Amino acid sequence: MFINTKVNYMGGIRMGFFNNLKITTKSISETTTNAVSTVVSASKENAKIYNIKTQLTSINSELDAAYRQIGEKFVKHALKTNEMQGFYVENILKLIAPKLENKNQLNAELIEIEKTLKDQVILQEKAQLENEFKHQKENLDKAKAMGVISDDEYNSKNEQYSRRIDNFESIRNVKKQYELGIISYEELQIKLSNLT
Repeated sequence: MFINTKVNYMGGIRMGFFNNLKITTKSISETTTNAVSTVVSASKENAKIYNIKTQLTSINSELDAAYRQIGEKFVKHALKTNEMQGFYVENILKLIAPKLENKNQLNAELIEIEKTLKDQVILQEKAQLENEFKHQKENLDKAKAMGVISDDEYNSKNEQYSRRIDNFESIRNVKKQYELGIISYEELQIKLSNLT
């Protein structure tokens, strides 16, 4: 009877290990798939950004050439007539107008793509934080079951991790404010301590 119980106990441990291994492998696989998908998507978006910036460089060069023509015509006219009025550049302005419109459209598209990339990074960072929280919760559950931590410690740690996820975007914004030099290191620490 004792031997049979021991065998069943050991078999249960092995099965539990393999079940945990399956869950961990599945979790790693899902995380890897999501990461690869995000990288591919970001790569496509970065290619679009590069293409738009190349077009904008070309348009800016053409506009600079047109502005130089206007400036040259203005100077020639002013030198010839000693007047600043009656300066005719309508034909150049007709050429510039569609380029300016195209430039504005490309800038708007660039902003949207960069915003999409930022949103993807935020989602990826949040998913990573949620995975960390899940792993930490498993460790806390194990520690509580083993009697290593008290109920109060368990609840306090769980609450702390939950607050980090709930305040994820606020924490990210505060860190960005510090990176941009909007707030000092001391202000960063105060704001972070209020959010975590």
